[in-house]
Amino acid sequence: MEKIGNILNKYFVPGLVAVVGLVLLIFSAGQTLGFKLGSIAILVVGVLGTLYVKGKIPAKYQAIVVVFVTLSSLYFAYMDYDVINSKMLREKKIEKVNKHVQQRLKDVRKAQLAYNREHGKYTDSFDSLLHFLKNGELTLIQKYGSLPDSVPTEEMARELGLIQTMPEGMTEAEVVDAGIIVRDTVQVPVLGYVFNDSDRKTRKTKFYVDSLPYVPFADHKFEMATAELDAGGVQQQTFQVIDPKPFEFQHKVGSLTEASTSGNWKE
Repeated sequence: MEKIGNILNKYFVPGLVAVVGLVLLIFSAGQTLGFKLGSIAILVVGVLGTLYVKGKIPAKYQAIVVVFVTLSSLYFAYMDYDVINSKMLREKKIEKVNKHVQQRLKDVRKAQLAYNREHGKYTDSFDSLLHFLKNGELTLIQKYGSLPDSVPTEEMARELGLIQTMPEGMTEAEVVDAGIIVRDTVQVPVLGYVFNDSDRKTRKTKFYVDSLPYVPFADHKFEMATAELDAGGVQQQTFQVIDPKPFEFQHKVGSLTEASTSGNWKE
């Protein structure tokens, strides 16, 4: 038993180094060339250490082998650690960049939808979009009377039985004229209405209106364009915003070839 213990103690360190190198090499698929070379080197160092312990290396080379094995083990272990750590740091950076770019594109989309609501079209200019957000107003129609704000049309209110006082056969215009439903047009500042308290509570990053044209963590701007499509005989406005120099994945929102305002990532 003592003999087995001595053998284990004798071969434990070089054997462990060899096993580590072998395991790293087996799982090196998809890793960098430096990681693979480091894995092979650790395996070789472990094998040389084992041969040294067994006395298979001539005495005059033993000191050289000891120094080589020690320094090589430390160097390649660090190289493998550095490769793994660099990959993890890059993945974290990709995740961080993606989160900020996606939120910025969502903000541009909200601004474009508000612009389209007020002007009946999208804009291909960030200058126009920022001016609209800072200085523009949205026209809102408020309804008072027996029609709740949660019900968008008088027709739906009739179907739900919410308008009890309306005589049968009256049109929506006649309902308004009769004073059963009162409408009032108001103007509200765009910025405070679109990016309100509710938006600030649900968003993933802070909002800075002047940063809207710029790609987060980069030194360039988004590219924005508009188009007009024929959708079943009806002309429909579209827009697209894209990152021209993506860090990893090219994000975009909207489309110039179809009536879509979705982003090309999982929302």
